Amino acid sequence: MRRIAFTGALAVMAAGLVWTAGAQQPAVLTAAVGANMNHVPSFVGVEKGIFLKHGVDLKLKVLATGQEMAKALQAGEAQIIGSAFSNYPVAVERGMAARGVVGMMGDRTSRYSDDPVSVWTRKGTGIAKIEDLAGRRVGTAVGGTADEYLGVLLKKKGVPREKVSFLNVPPGNAVSTLQGGSVDAVAVWEPFGSLVQSKVPDAVLVSRGGGHLGYYINMAVRNDVIEKTPDVVERYVIGVAEAAQYTRKNIDEAAEIATRWVAGLDAAVAKQALRQMTFDPRITPHTIASWDENVKILIEQKKLKAVLPWQQGIELRFIEKVTKSHPQLFTDLKPVP
Repeated sequence: MRRIAFTGALAVMAAGLVWTAGAQQPAVLTAAVGANMNHVPSFVGVEKGIFLKHGVDLKLKVLATGQEMAKALQAGEAQIIGSAFSNYPVAVERGMAARGVVGMMGDRTSRYSDDPVSVWTRKGTGIAKIEDLAGRRVGTAVGGTADEYLGVLLKKKGVPREKVSFLNVPPGNAVSTLQGGSVDAVAVWEPFGSLVQSKVPDAVLVSRGGGHLGYYINMAVRNDVIEKTPDVVERYVIGVAEAAQYTRKNIDEAAEIATRWVAGLDAAVAKQALRQMTFDPRITPHTIASWDENVKILIEQKKLKAVLPWQQGIELRFIEKVTKSHPQLFTDLKPVP
């Protein structure tokens, strides 16, 4: 409640001071985002009044997984959703009517960007590498990015997925589940990997990243909002670009802000987690190629029924326009090869 009151008061002040376009009221939008480090620019943009500066009064509905976010959007509780390539194509196939308009997380200069994903065990389990997970219990958010990542690694190491017992463990329970011994390992994304490292005294890293998967998150806007209010969508995209740049340039402050949105997170762990993150709002040819590759993986893992063209999940026109109209928001990013 304190967080809601704080951000609400800030929003009122910022709205009164900044948004003056013809005395028009800011457009109110709700974004369903993850209770993790993937959405730090969204937290930053709200608390620093960046979205309001561009005429968007953004509310955040913070949820644990992409599947929960998809349900919130389909239920009409949000107009924007954080869409990870590991699960968003599945939501689109099942009727999700929204398209990614701006990048949130992931290095857009490559097809592979998976540093925020990691697999952990404890000393004494006898697990030292991915192959050792055969016959073991692994806790992860089934259907999420860490699940997909581990599936890719198992396939590369020649371990049939059915040889591993997957237990559906919410990311926020990874520390207690691993520590309590009800699983032999966990597969998670940030900040939960850093939390495991910090909170489990005998934690052992089995794998982190490695360029096995394109872990990208775009912010997807409902199709009817795109069609009816494209000007609002463009202002939102500008806000994301500015908030992402602010996050990149002010890591310590961004980490502190994140602690107010992610339960059980302290500033030291947040800073450690942010070192594994890249916040790049661009949607590049590499990103699109990664969508296609993720679709193939999801079909192989029997999570997706058929090939899903990227055009059904991505809308390029807004970010393409903003990169030209606001080039200063992208100057600190690596050029796209």
